[in-house]
Amino acid sequence: MKKVPVFLIVFFVVANISGASADTITVGTDSEGADYASIQDAIKNATAGDTVLVFPGNYTENVYVDKELIISSLSGNPLDTVVKAANSKNDVFTIVSDNVTIRGFSITGAGIDQYGDDKAGIYFEGANNGIITENNVYSNGYGIFLHDSYNNTLTDNSAYMSGIGGIFLWNSSYNRLYNNYINTTNHEGIYLYELSNNNELNNNTVNFTYSGSGIALSLSDNNNLTSNTVLNSNSGVLLTGSKLNSLINNVANSNNWNGIDFQESNSNTLCNNTANFNKNNGIFLIKSNNNRLDYNNASNNSYHGINLNNSSTGNILTGNIADSNGKKNIHVADPENNMINAVLPQESDSAQGSDSAQESDSAQELLFQSHIPSLLAVIIAGLIISWKTRKH
Repeated sequence: MKKVPVFLIVFFVVANISGASADTITVGTDSEGADYASIQDAIKNATAGDTVLVFPGNYTENVYVDKELIISSLSGNPLDTVVKAANSKNDVFTIVSDNVTIRGFSITGAGIDQYGDDKAGIYFEGANNGIITENNVYSNGYGIFLHDSYNNTLTDNSAYMSGIGGIFLWNSSYNRLYNNYINTTNHEGIYLYELSNNNELNNNTVNFTYSGSGIALSLSDNNNLTSNTVLNSNSGVLLTGSKLNSLINNVANSNNWNGIDFQESNSNTLCNNTANFNKNNGIFLIKSNNNRLDYNNASNNSYHGINLNNSSTGNILTGNIADSNGKKNIHVADPENNMINAVLPQESDSAQGSDSAQESDSAQELLFQSHIPSLLAVIIAGLIISWKTRKH
């Protein structure tokens, strides 16, 4: 087997350090002196712990990975190392083993199978502790799909022109999605579905999802979404039947419906998010209870800035900015059962655009209602004193 140039050893030494007998197997043409002409042949002849190193070129094959391997392009540049599905009815890469790394490829050509199911560029099935990094995954049914897969890391990937979604997690927990870019999908950009819990989504960007949400959580709990950006999608961030999630410092602007949308989702935290210039509400809650909304900016939306709609109770709003929206800046259908705090004492009295009484009709109503007993007491006392005075 050919020796790897010295400058590549740095990348692979950490992965190979636990197995002294691990080899590096090369894939390419005979003229390059490669060990194998196809990635699949290299995998077939590899031993768990080996590295499969792929020379630049175009590879037409469906790759099935059933052992612990690092599979990487030689250059690390996905533009010069392309893997296209030989059979569009199958996933391009199918991974069924733990501890697999896929790095530095362009991956394309997965379509729809004979049952009408969309296939993926990279598909993890019950595969844990893997790494998917620095890949361009385009023109597939799904870009990257994790099913029953845990503790994987997806970083610095691009997924675009997907028939369904960019990154899809189904019953997959404790995964990390960092710095991925999703563009031009027909449905969801990033979708956490059905018991996908305790995942971390940081610094991902989603742009142009036509009929779905930029980031969607369905029946998924305890996820952390931090510093993600969603633009030009149907809804920006959508939670359905999901609880105990944390959304911090995200941007959901210029979407065709709501910026941040909660449906039957309870006990979540929204802090320092921006939801501006959306064509409906900035932040919208329906049948969603006991959520915290702190210091968010929901301005310049076509409808309401923040809209707590029917059957949403026990929510607490503190220090939010809502300004220049098409209707009310903050609308609360049930003000008696939600708490809207004015500017906190430690904040400047000159703070503008907060969810104070003068910015929110519902806040005015809540403050007025809280003083009704005192007003009645004063009026009654005045009447009694006046009556006694006239009597004497």
